[in-house]
Amino acid sequence: MIMVMLTGCDPQLNLAGAYIPGWLVCIGGGIFCFWITHVLLLKIGLIPFIKPLAMVYAALIAFYSCLLWLLFFAS
Repeated sequence: MIMVMLTGCDPQLNLAGAYIPGWLVCIGGGIFCFWITHVLLLKIGLIPFIKPLAMVYAALIAFYSCLLWLLFFAS
């Protein structure tokens, strides 16, 4: 019965003795994946062709964060 009531709880990760919420880890991973994408776009030379740069960057961070959440925490 107690497991049914705990299904809505946010997953917590123990990192170096501190409990970090799973969504915060996914945002950090999303920013890291975005940074890799940014470096690849710079090397390819596609940055000048991306017009609303801030909107595309924000969308990429949101996409990667949600993707990591689905990969690691979705049941």
